[in-house]
Amino acid sequence: MPGRLEPFINGGIYHIFNRTINKQQIFSSPPYCEKFLEIVKYYRSTKAIVSFSSLKKFNLEFQKELYKKIQIKKYFNIEILVYSLMPTHYHFLLQQKKSNGISIFMADVLNSFTRFHNIKNDKLGPLFLPRFKSKKVTTDEQTKHVSRYIHLNYLSAGFAKNFAELIDYPWSSLSEYLSDKKGLCNKKFIMQLFDSNTARYRKFVKDNADYQR
Repeated sequence: MPGRLEPFINGGIYHIFNRTINKQQIFSSPPYCEKFLEIVKYYRSTKAIVSFSSLKKFNLEFQKELYKKIQIKKYFNIEILVYSLMPTHYHFLLQQKKSNGISIFMADVLNSFTRFHNIKNDKLGPLFLPRFKSKKVTTDEQTKHVSRYIHLNYLSAGFAKNFAELIDYPWSSLSEYLSDKKGLCNKKFIMQLFDSNTARYRKFVKDNADYQR
């Protein structure tokens, strides 16, 4: 497969997205969403030295030590700023931390999840379109608006009836941003653009809900 025309650069922020082949509604299933995010959490780290699928073959002590290491930020290939899983596709806003970090992360995640899905369903072959899409985000304004677009996606596609229902959607980072709970995301980068004011970010997202729909 030929390389990307514009390689990912360290410190760069990118909107990453792709959909399933034949628009299979993989992420309509909570267990698949949960497993996908487990895999995402695992492979963002360079310390993911064994495949996710074979991790349980090792003793519990090894697993515990490995999970401690993959939580250490200095080992991250990427920072997850925003994410949302839709029935047929996914969205991420990622910042690359190490060389080739986004490419390595995405390859590991998609290969691992596809393997998991195919074993569960006795299938072969790819689950997602061959190459994920990427758009570089170059300004603070773009960063804010892409984060809002991703967080509103489930509502604007008609899967949530209203903003309150959108906040309760468990497979998006919006609830992380509107509460004190910790999750997959590094919220600091985006929240500093709103003076770390949760109410301001909530208003920013909510005010565009009807328009994006």
